[in-house]
Amino acid sequence: MEKNDFLCPHCRGHLRPNNKIILSARTPDNKVGLILLSPELGEYSVVKHDSFKLTEGDHIDIFCPVCHADLGTYHENKNLAKIIMIDEKGIESDIVFSEIAGQKSTCKIHGDQIEDFGEDASIYTNLWGATPKY
Repeated sequence: MEKNDFLCPHCRGHLRPNNKIILSARTPDNKVGLILLSPELGEYSVVKHDSFKLTEGDHIDIFCPVCHADLGTYHENKNLAKIIMIDEKGIESDIVFSEIAGQKSTCKIHGDQIEDFGEDASIYTNLWGATPKY
């Protein structure tokens, strides 16, 4: 089990109280709910209430469940959200991920080091001037 911690970039509230990252989400039809994501980068399982429907391909707005800040205001590309990861050594990195339901794209950014995860990562890698590392 990974020991990484995850924080909101706005309030620095902890998003991983146990073994999942907890985020608030809103669908295009303004339905809201909580989603729980794996803390393992590149693992894309989502835990949510059965009545909270996510349709593949839809843009899902992601918010901090602590301060309610919009985590998708990170970049001019409105399909990306950002949280902060602090690893076991105390090293802080930005974790940028797709807000498109079903899209598997995550990027870990630390200084000029960029590491991509997910089969759809190449969609966004050129935003940072990097090429996928496969």
